[in-house]
This record gives sequence, C-alpha cells and structure tokens, in this order.
Amino acid sequence: MCVTKPGIPNDAECAMNLDLRKEGRADDRARGARPSTVEGGALRRLFVLFAFLAILTVVGLLGLDRVTAEAVRAHEPRWLFSISSAISLLGGIGIYPATAAALLAWFWWFRPDRRLSRVCIWLLTAEAACALLVRMLKIGFGRWRPDQVLGGQFEFFQLKSKCHSFPSGHTADAAVVATVLWIACPRLRPLCVVWVALMAMARIGAEQHFVADAATGAALGILGALAVGRKLDAIDRRIVPGTPSPMR
Repeated sequence: MCVTKPGIPNDAECAMNLDLRKEGRADDRARGARPSTVEGGALRRLFVLFAFLAILTVVGLLGLDRVTAEAVRAHEPRWLFSISSAISLLGGIGIYPATAAALLAWFWWFRPDRRLSRVCIWLLTAEAACALLVRMLKIGFGRWRPDQVLGGQFEFFQLKSKCHSFPSGHTADAAVVATVLWIACPRLRPLCVVWVALMAMARIGAEQHFVADAATGAALGILGALAVGRKLDAIDRRIVPGTPSPMR
C-alpha cells in the first residue's frame, strides 16, 4: 500500500517504492544472499526422504529388523555376502575425506575455484562432524550387531565394536557425501540416491547392521550435511560478504 506524501503523486511514489525494492534485492544478491527459491525444491525432496527414513527406522525397531536379519541369515547366497562385504570395505577405508582433501588442494592451489573449494571444505567438515556424532550414538545405544548371538538387543554405553550396530556409520558417511553432491552438483542426484541405497543394503547384507541402523545413519548424514552447510554459509558471510555459497 502506498502512502501519498505532500507534493508527490501517488503513482509516482508507488513506482519509486518498487524501484527501491528491486535495488534492495539486487544488493542482497551482490552480498551473496540466496533467493528463497534457489534450493527450495532440492531441500523439500531431502526432507521428504528424511521423513521416509524416520518412518523406516520406527518400523525397523518394531519388527522389520528381526525379519530382515533372519531372512538374510537364512537365504543370502555366499556370493552376495562377498559383494556386500566388498562394498562395505570400500565405504570404510576413508575414500570420501581422502578424495575431498585431494580436490581441495587442486581447487585451492593448482586451479583456484572458490566455490568448489568451499564444497570440499563443506564435505570434509560435515564428514568429521557426522562421524563424531555417529560414534557417540554407537557407544551410547550399544546395540548388538546382527551376526552376534544377542543381535538387535541394546546394552547402553558399550565400547565393544560388536555392540556398535546403531546407527550405521558407513551409511551416514555415504549420505553426507550424497547430500553435498545433491545440492552442489544436481546432475549427480540419481547417482547419490543409488549409492546411499547400495551402501545401506550392503551393510545389511554383510550382517553388520539392521534396517533401522541404516535408515538412521542415512537420516543423520542428511541432517548433518545440511546443518554444517548452513553454519559454513553464516561464517563465510560474516568474514567475507558476498562469498559464493556452496549450498547454492
């Protein structure tokens, strides 16, 4: 609504206010502020996936975990177990942080790219934060792994690896990488979904995790990557206004 000032026609004031609003939005973009629609669609899909994972965790704890573990133990062929173990090994040798560190060095010194450098920093920071959180939860919940006699039971505050089933660290790591790439490289989104699903199924097939463990790990990876990305954005904008956001 336009308020008429003495000596200024109402139409002229409306036009002037519109110009000022446009200039303000242009200034925001110049300072690196994101329009609200830039990542809205991508984030909505991620939150839908998170809701599905939360439901899957509850269903797993209510009985699906036991059913799937018994089915894997009784019917999984040996070759499929070997493939699951190999995929699990690939996800547990530090390939994500090593690759991100190498790319960070490349984009920082040899082929400078501020945005891709920040994507690598985002990935490394999110991986570290999520790994710490998952480790604390593993110790706190102390759930026995499926290949143990007491598989599925919770014995809180356990340091033994065989009691670190919940949540899945491999799946959480894969979900962190997938979330970063989902936002930073939209063309890789189908591959991101496939890799997280493959890692989750591999951990279940290797009898190292239950369905609820994998679902919770994936959910933590998504939330962890988003939270770290937001925090890095805020820090960058305080230090250097106009810094390109890796969350774009």
